[in-house]
Amino acid sequence: MKVVIIGGGIAGLTAGILLNQQNFEVVICERTAGIPNRGHAFLMHEDGLNIVNELKGTNTVQLPASSLATYSLNSIDHTELKNEQLDAWYCIKRVDLIKYLRELLPAHQVKESSAFSHFLYEDDQAIAAVFTNGEVEYGDIFIGADGGNSKVRNQLFGPANYTPVEVKEIVGISNCKDLKEPYIHQFTKFQDRTKGLSFGLIPAADQEFVWFIQYDPLIADITEPSAEELAAFCKNILNDFPQVVHEVLEHNNFSSTYIWHTRDFDVLPAFHRSNVVLIGDAAHLALPFTSAGTTNALIDAQTLVSYITKSNSLEEAFNKYHQSRAEIIAQQLQLGRDLKKQFLHPHSHTQQSLITPLIEQKKAKSQKDTKVDVLYFTDPICSTCWGIQPVLRKLELEYGHHLNVQYIMGGLLPSWENYSSGKIKQPCDAAHHWEEACLIYDMPLDGDIWLEDPLTSSYTPSIAFKAAQLQSITKAKLFLRELQELVFVKKKNITHWNNLEQAAVKSGLNIEQLLEDIKSLAHDNFKEDLLLTQKYGVYSFPTLLFSKGSKPALIVKGYQPYEKFEETILSLEPSAQKKLMNNDAKAPFLHFPTLTAKEFAFLSNSSKEEAQAMLDELVSKELIQKDESKSGVLWVSKIYKNNQ
Repeated sequence: MKVVIIGGGIAGLTAGILLNQQNFEVVICERTAGIPNRGHAFLMHEDGLNIVNELKGTNTVQLPASSLATYSLNSIDHTELKNEQLDAWYCIKRVDLIKYLRELLPAHQVKESSAFSHFLYEDDQAIAAVFTNGEVEYGDIFIGADGGNSKVRNQLFGPANYTPVEVKEIVGISNCKDLKEPYIHQFTKFQDRTKGLSFGLIPAADQEFVWFIQYDPLIADITEPSAEELAAFCKNILNDFPQVVHEVLEHNNFSSTYIWHTRDFDVLPAFHRSNVVLIGDAAHLALPFTSAGTTNALIDAQTLVSYITKSNSLEEAFNKYHQSRAEIIAQQLQLGRDLKKQFLHPHSHTQQSLITPLIEQKKAKSQKDTKVDVLYFTDPICSTCWGIQPVLRKLELEYGHHLNVQYIMGGLLPSWENYSSGKIKQPCDAAHHWEEACLIYDMPLDGDIWLEDPLTSSYTPSIAFKAAQLQSITKAKLFLRELQELVFVKKKNITHWNNLEQAAVKSGLNIEQLLEDIKSLAHDNFKEDLLLTQKYGVYSFPTLLFSKGSKPALIVKGYQPYEKFEETILSLEPSAQKKLMNNDAKAPFLHFPTLTAKEFAFLSNSSKEEAQAMLDELVSKELIQKDESKSGVLWVSKIYKNNQ
């Protein structure tokens, strides 16, 4: 049986490879000559990459792919609005993937410069595809993989009812050798919060960065520009954006940059007519906000070929293919349209309601379904919360992608007046307790602060933390860590503004905004935390409440071994898979700006002696430095960069 594939892009090539593996006779007809250079690069989830890897069989060809660790959404003044860990997302250059797929096919199966014209029919069955160069390809099955402006689709169903072009996208690729963390492992996006205008930056291979500008053409627009005119337009429209944006534009070759008029259309009632079937963008065109197009093309090809080989007839195969894909595609179309509304009207969305512009293709549970909610009741001066840091940091690295963690400030020390917690009734008792805790947890802890400059309350740093959360969840976590290091290791009184300010600066927070929020909104948010603490009957810290759906919540109190937390997560979500830790000694310092010796040993699964040797070697390589104190050492990373 012969299959003629019209379109030699990712969908068509993938279908051809899979059909070859099933011993079909295949010919792929591509309208262009050579490897197409439009598209530059795209984001692909691991689901799509797994399909690509399965295609090669025993072939040794390798596909260059750049993995992404996080998604960071920022306003144009560099305030971080959203930061999420990315689970198995990659950036791949389109030319690399096309070359990779071409190498898996016999050269004679791909016919270039073959632009589709029309079909020849007999008894309502297509018997041949005719091309504008005069060539005719006869076949038994015809697959339309000719993209969003598909001529095959037009002949089957008539012109598509496209949605209006409300967003345009300019796409380029720059070689920026000087860009460092966080950009080299992060999908970074800057969004104007007053209008539909954004800039995105994604690391590809070979120190190249794919960038895009999404803009509402009602703001400003340009038609058929020269390279120079397009460069000027981009720089002008992004005039108020951060310096890193302009650095990327300076390194861009605008002669290969293009403008994409984004649009979509509703799901078709069928993806086939008779023996002609559509896949990829030819079957369903989506807006760019979901980054789903390439993965959809791969899954379409895999799904279609699977049904062709297993079904009793082509009609049955094509119907099953449509049934398995249509609902998923409809959901993606709706998400894309929701994201477009969010983009065009950013002022009408709160920071918390912003949708991450990425979707996974997994047929199993969605990531949202597999996440466990965690309420972490803590306090900036809680010594046990400091002692449990090695466990919590390992939990973040291995299971963070399965957790939604909310930090709750519990108000450990309102004041010393009438305060009594066990043996602690006054500051000198706290000093003795901290010295004991230092030995128990093997974490640097200096109790002298309670003798030299005792804190009067933990409310002030707690309110400051709630103020930091109003700017950025990620930076607030860094801020809390800075406060802990100041008070536990460097015996600094974190109720004093100068110390709070020092921690805020190191965490990348806006000081003026922090001070304003401390005086206003943060007080109310802290009161809400106290009420939540009372509601759940929490009286000791740390306390972590794990919950998922309608299952009974599970509570873990105090200092507990790592296995206790792991067991709790798996009891609520048995399918949770932990990420493997990177064995490279410098890996923990890519994730965290500072580590204690205990934390490093715990994260690297090494003994104290082994950990010390590795730390000394990292110092000799100038990757970290020592920050010594009476109670111990903080190892400061030189390779970590805050998401500023």
